[in-house]
Amino acid sequence: MADPRESVVPDPAAPVARAGKRHRVVQQGRIVLGPERLIACTVRDLSRRGAQIRVASGHVLPETFSLVIAAHDLRTMKARLCWRRGDLAGVVFEDATDPAP
Repeated sequence: MADPRESVVPDPAAPVARAGKRHRVVQQGRIVLGPERLIACTVRDLSRRGAQIRVASGHVLPETFSLVIAAHDLRTMKARLCWRRGDLAGVVFEDATDPAP
């Protein structure tokens, strides 16, 4: 029997429960770090509440930033970094009123 004093650490490889449906996409994006400082990224999964992006692992991402997504229209979302593993990162949108793709 497990010791009840031990804390359970979630497996980072385990699927995470999502509040909304994610859509698999491949869309170009830009992370805005300043007026003339952009980082190219690829949006891989998109939902009303957040996205998974691919960005070169050498780039350090701030806790919050604007994410410009080039889809059928051009959208700019305020994003907060939730997790990062290598060249993949998960973000949550701070204003989640914009509809999914």
